[in-house]
Amino acid sequence: MKRFLPNSLIGQLLALVAFTLLIAQGINVALLYQGAQNQKMVEASASAVARIAWEAERINERGFRERRYRRDGSLRIRRNRPSTTSQSAIEDGQTRLPSVEERAARAFDNLGITSLSVQAARVDKLPANMRNSVIGLGRERQRLRAIAYRKMPHKIDGFIIMSAQIGEGRWLNIAAVIRDRNPRLARTLIFQTAVIYLILLIPLIWLGRYISRPLKALTKGAENFRPGASDPIAESGPPDTKQLIAAFNGMNDRVGAMLNEKNVMLGAIGHDLRTPLAALRVRVESVEDEDERDRMIAGIDDMDRTLDDILSLARLGRSKEAAEPTDISALIETVADEFTDMGAAVSFTRSGRTIANIRATLIRRALRNLISNAVKYGKEAAVSVDKDGDRLVIHVDDNGPGIAEDQIEAMFEPFARAEISRNRATGGSGLGLTLARAIMRDHGGDVLLQNRAEGGLRASLILSLD
Repeated sequence: MKRFLPNSLIGQLLALVAFTLLIAQGINVALLYQGAQNQKMVEASASAVARIAWEAERINERGFRERRYRRDGSLRIRRNRPSTTSQSAIEDGQTRLPSVEERAARAFDNLGITSLSVQAARVDKLPANMRNSVIGLGRERQRLRAIAYRKMPHKIDGFIIMSAQIGEGRWLNIAAVIRDRNPRLARTLIFQTAVIYLILLIPLIWLGRYISRPLKALTKGAENFRPGASDPIAESGPPDTKQLIAAFNGMNDRVGAMLNEKNVMLGAIGHDLRTPLAALRVRVESVEDEDERDRMIAGIDDMDRTLDDILSLARLGRSKEAAEPTDISALIETVADEFTDMGAAVSFTRSGRTIANIRATLIRRALRNLISNAVKYGKEAAVSVDKDGDRLVIHVDDNGPGIAEDQIEAMFEPFARAEISRNRATGGSGLGLTLARAIMRDHGGDVLLQNRAEGGLRASLILSLD
């Protein structure tokens, strides 16, 4: 069912209202159709009752005559008047109408007409013995003679035959036309449905757009949310939506204030730690034993790099550097040359110019971390670039031992290392991959690790070009 529903709020709201209206109108149509059927039966039976009552009163006043003749001796045919017979005109096999019979009997009683029995039946075709005792056809016959080419306003849907016994062996029989008003009813219902849809759906469309606009702005603001750096969203829409947007803006302000406090604290920590490290390094320079001095200086440098990685990871997302178009190939070549100048075996396969909107300093740091790991653990690094649709992938391959498959994801945890030891040959803070992934995800990308079939590890920086 979900796949047939629109994706938007206003679309689903309109679909739900339209479906509900459709069901309601369906019920309304069924009830009106049933009412129309009952109404046409009531109209026909009422006409029959009135004509029989009139004939019964006439007979009471003038006496009962079975036949009347013209002056020339021919039998006078009384059209549209009840026929008088010695038995009921209702035949076996005709559809009896008990409800009509009951109503007719009550009507005769109310009119003061004595009736011993009343019978009524519905027929589709008028019997031959009732053709001269039918009401409802005379006007149509005249109209047909005058304008035979015009369509009748209502079709004939059958006849009601009614017989009332007003004495022993005396029955009055009349037939009444049942008019079919369904075509007019159908047109009325269609028009009514269209009007209801217009009256209801047009305000709902306006209301849906009134609600959905601020919600779309809120969704866009949440997607582009940068704590403390996002502009406040204009409060619009219904009161509930305004309160939601105001709460979002308040959350943005509180998160920004917390991050500002954190940055101030980190700056103070960095200053307080780097100052004694710098003083310690000055003192270490006076150590006479060269080997011991080098080990101490390397330890201080390692502490300084670890501190720098921790501060960089903590401040990520609050970088003041603006994203700008950058040639990715030129950036990679610059980083590769830095390692080559230091004697590392780093190669780069250039694949043409590719421009991406990035914060170059952060991407450069993420790439340095991956190349540094490849050089440390795989002795060499081969960098290449692939473009896959709207994604740019920078591969860094090495020839090292690789990583066990069940340990790959754990390598992105802070202070996790494939090498348990922390000596100067393979040492590090264990934050390189964590920082690289955080930087790439901040750019809408990611970092992936996978073992190469030919041996070694492949680290991939995935960058979105949108």
